[in-house]
Amino acid sequence: MTDDAAAYINRVRAEIEAEAELRRRRDPALQRREREIERAWVEVAPPGAAGSARELLLDRAERLALIDADVPLGERPGIRQVKGLIRKGVYWYLRYVTDQLNALSNVLTRLLRRIDERVGALEDAVALADTRDLVDPVPEAGPAVAAAVAEHVSAGRGRAVVLGCGSGRLARAIHERGVPTHGVDADAVAILPGVRDGLDLRAGDPRTYLDEAPPDAFGTVVAAGFVEDLGPSAAQRLLERCATVVVSGGSTIVVTADPADRSAVERDLRAGRGLAPATWRHLGERLGCTAETVAVDDPRIDNLVVLRHP
Repeated sequence: MTDDAAAYINRVRAEIEAEAELRRRRDPALQRREREIERAWVEVAPPGAAGSARELLLDRAERLALIDADVPLGERPGIRQVKGLIRKGVYWYLRYVTDQLNALSNVLTRLLRRIDERVGALEDAVALADTRDLVDPVPEAGPAVAAAVAEHVSAGRGRAVVLGCGSGRLARAIHERGVPTHGVDADAVAILPGVRDGLDLRAGDPRTYLDEAPPDAFGTVVAAGFVEDLGPSAAQRLLERCATVVVSGGSTIVVTADPADRSAVERDLRAGRGLAPATWRHLGERLGCTAETVAVDDPRIDNLVVLRHP
């Protein structure tokens, strides 16, 4: 597939996803129908194919936990009668075993649901629940930040990817320096302006995209926007994954504002999430990277963190 064809396909896909997202936001009934379709899919999907819808998976686990000792006999004459005789001969044994397994499965699924409830309560207690509907999205980086990011990209090391790309300001600046670049953002609507301008921007969860990338896939990973909603453990896992997907001599660039500079509302609603540039630098150094803090003349972001991978 040529680059032009791939860019056209990505553009059409992005426009479809953006239109679907806009309709979801405008029509609550559509959201309910999507949930009904998802529930119906979980009812018939093979194990492992139903995604991560937590409640639906728990319901499915409870149904699959029941083991039936009455095995099917089939419809073919003769064979059906033979199978029936075999079933009668071993039913007493199978029933004895399955009764014990069903009792154990019942206890385990009840325990699993109880653990799920307690984990949910713990998340609420420590303010890790989703508050995206209560706080404004992280603003996209300004022109000065984009220029600084482009200047520190590892040119000649391979393709760059911008995670949390928004409308593509960072991706455009990198592309204009001659480095092949694409972006990934969870908001299918936010990327649409950049897609229409010809940028290779894709809708999807940035962390999931990074997890699925093969080793040594990129010369540079730029992480922006969504990183301000990560806690320490998630930030460390992100950098560990970057160390796998970035080639030797490549770089990871973290674009983030300092949580100490947040407004009172943002400070409360993002409590426990988001790390200062100095902390990102510290985590990178612990992974063996050569870390650099780059000052930026921007109203919101004072410093970039540039990590060079060994």
